[in-house]
This record gives sequence, structure tokens and C-alpha cells, in this order.
Amino acid sequence: MTWPWTDTAGLQITPGKRQDLERALPYNALAGAVTILSQRRGAELPAAHWDRGPGRNSPTALSYTSTITAEGGRRAVSAAVMMSVGETVVTCADVLIEDASAWAAMLPGDTGTQLGLADVQALLLAAWESAAETLPEAVVDPARMQWSAPPITELRLSAESPHDQPSPGLGTLIDLEALGPGEDGGRPEMAITITKSPTMHRQERQAVLRRALVHMARHFGHVWAEEELL
Repeated sequence: MTWPWTDTAGLQITPGKRQDLERALPYNALAGAVTILSQRRGAELPAAHWDRGPGRNSPTALSYTSTITAEGGRRAVSAAVMMSVGETVVTCADVLIEDASAWAAMLPGDTGTQLGLADVQALLLAAWESAAETLPEAVVDPARMQWSAPPITELRLSAESPHDQPSPGLGTLIDLEALGPGEDGGRPEMAITITKSPTMHRQERQAVLRRALVHMARHFGHVWAEEELL
């Protein structure tokens, strides 16, 4: 999320605010969504421990990660949050399936790791809530600030791989069939930008998210996508 406030001079992440954030992260919406992701597959793998990094931590930046690690130290699933405070404030929250086979090894039986659209909606909603509500409070009360430009939210789904290997494609990681046929099952990324006040009740945010997902799907080839399919 991009927060173009009129006056950001002197804004800092104070030690007290950072401490409040560190205490809140294990109970944050993002931690809950990552925990539920495994619970739906029969495993109790909470995102309960958050470490600083790998990004910069300073009075004008923060970075925290929670990683679910399989046997042998393999990183299976991780959640991350970051903030950059400058002329424009940027907040970000994301979830990475870092190693599907490592995650599968921690799940019971032959439980699949492909995400369904319910998983995608829950994770995006939690990431959006974290970026819009939890993170900005680490530096300022957003209600006190004025806009110099419209705030921007970007929702993104991406399938990444090492630079020397081809992308697996979103369709291998997310079950997109409910959206109807698409132009290219190997598409590595879909994204949408939302220009709207970040202050919303959860029910409104869910409704905006569903409309955004349908809009995104249609513009990336799933021309038959409808909200009812979600």
C-alpha cells in the first residue's frame, strides 16, 4: 500500500511503537491466515514466531518474517511485513509458499498444497488488513493525516522460481478452474491496483476484494469470471 500523506516530515517508528508491533504480530490477521492455511489441511502449524529482517530495520523502516520450517531446515511457508517511511509511506504484507514439497511433508497423508480460491481470498484479505491497519499504526494514527494524492493498494498473485528456471505458472500453485477458462494456464502473475480509502470495515473490504479479484481475473484472460464463482 502507498500512503501519500501531505506531511511526513519527522515521522519515525519509535521504540515503543516497534515493541507494540512485535507484540501484535503473532496475533495479527496475517499470522492467523497462515495458521488457518495449514489447519484447513489438518496440521497445526502456527505463524507464532516473528523475526526481524530480512529487510532493513531502522527508525524509518521495518521488516519482520515468520517462517514455518520443515525437517532439515527447509523453509516451507513464510509470512512477511515491511514498511518504509519517507516522503511517501509504503506498507507491504505477503505470504510465500517457499517449498511446496517441504510444506506437504508437514501435512497429514496425501494432503494437497495447491491453493483454492478460498485460500487466496483469505490470504489477500489478511495481507490487506495488515498493510492497511496494523503497519501504519507503528508510525502514526492514519486518521490524523491528510492525503496529498489518492492512496493506492496493489493486490498481487505471482509464481516465482530461481532466475535460471522457468516460472511454474500460477495454475500449478492455485486452482483457477473456478474462474472459468483462461487464455494461458502458465501465466506467472496477476495483479490489480485499487484506488480507495484504506479505512474500511472488514465486510466492506471483503466485498471490494471480491470485485477486485473478478476484475483482475477478467483482464488476465478469465473473461467468464463472476463474483458468484468465488
